[in-house]
Amino acid sequence: MPPKKIPTVIFDLGGVYFTDGTDRAITVISEKYMINRQAVLDIFYGEVGMAYRENKISIDKFWKTAKQSWKIESESTDELIRIWHEGYVPIEGVNEIIVQLKAIGIETLYLSGTTKERVEYLENKYQFLQYFDDGVFTFTVGVRKPNILPYQSVLQKTSNVPHNCIVVDNRVEYVIPAKVLGMHAILFTDADSLRAKLNHTFAILGWRVKQLC
Repeated sequence: MPPKKIPTVIFDLGGVYFTDGTDRAITVISEKYMINRQAVLDIFYGEVGMAYRENKISIDKFWKTAKQSWKIESESTDELIRIWHEGYVPIEGVNEIIVQLKAIGIETLYLSGTTKERVEYLENKYQFLQYFDDGVFTFTVGVRKPNILPYQSVLQKTSNVPHNCIVVDNRVEYVIPAKVLGMHAILFTDADSLRAKLNHTFAILGWRVKQLC
């Protein structure tokens, strides 16, 4: 099938649309409560953290386990949640690119490994979902990236075929499944390079769309 004139661009959220708030939270929690950084990292990225992100345990179970592990049971869970969520702020320039894409008729989707509570917090604060046509949060699928299932799920949301889709992510291991399924991929570093890489991809694939500026 020849390329359509209009492609679909699929964005990661944490690390692409928003800053990496988890990395910041690990540092803040480690320093504020005088906990070894590795011990904090092991909770966020270890078995309990993955179970929470895959919607296999509740937020209450996650934080109860975390506080027990860090020996800070008396500390406020709400404060810990605030520290984690506040680290996610929009990356300068990315939203402007999405607005430009939509203005020239390009479908924009998200594919994110965030949590339900974080989505609610960020949507309440930034109202970011309005800039996307649709998308997939991996907690609704039950497995995280780079498992191929979330990528298959987001393809079901698009009006396009895989060859006409571009996945934008900030981690190499998360663009590999996109390529396996026949999608194109861009490794994100900053908004300016993303704009240039999108324009380059549009041009080499022969998509007749207006260049981003």
